[in-house]
Amino acid sequence: MAPPAFPMWLQRLIRWFLPEEGRFYDYIEAAAVAADNAGRLIGELTRAPNREQRLVLVERIREAEHDGDRAMKEMADALDRTFVTPIDREDLYHLTSKIESVSDFISATANYLTVHKMEEMPEGSRELADLIGKATSEFLRASRMLRDHRNADQVRAACRALHYIEHEADVIFRLRLGDLFENETDAIRLIKHKEFLEGLENAVDHCAAVGTSMEAILIKNA
Repeated sequence: MAPPAFPMWLQRLIRWFLPEEGRFYDYIEAAAVAADNAGRLIGELTRAPNREQRLVLVERIREAEHDGDRAMKEMADALDRTFVTPIDREDLYHLTSKIESVSDFISATANYLTVHKMEEMPEGSRELADLIGKATSEFLRASRMLRDHRNADQVRAACRALHYIEHEADVIFRLRLGDLFENETDAIRLIKHKEFLEGLENAVDHCAAVGTSMEAILIKNA
């Protein structure tokens, strides 16, 4: 004789407290998609021909940031009501937080255009923005492979690529900053352009931190 089924209300309660494991990876991927959208848009922003188009892109980047915030909140809520997680809850939270911080830094940098009323992009902006786009694309690809341990080597390769991109960004940032201090005679514009370049470079640094967090997860769960 088959055992009696749980009442519907109890089944719903169990699903509430024990969501499917895959849901956690979905939240990580959602945060990565938001960051990748922001990374693509910051590249478009540095190529926009006028201030009006740039301001539209600033708003779209802000929307991508909100998508990342939403994924972070959903991850936190799921962790609060789950007893058993596919990997350590601290690692799930830390990785999602690192990914979400990339969206935050990209949005904060884009906002310099409105706060500082910038009319032009400093030299090096496109190069650094392109590296942000490459980096977010790398960790988006890696986030989609995390749920299957058989993909560990491919995830590690993406993490190595992130660290190489960070090195590229450091070199470009130092060169362009040196040029800026050597050639810019307007002190106010120098400060504006310096902060914008620093924001782009910091966003790349946070992309590399995502790679470090993924590597730590791979090591702990090997």
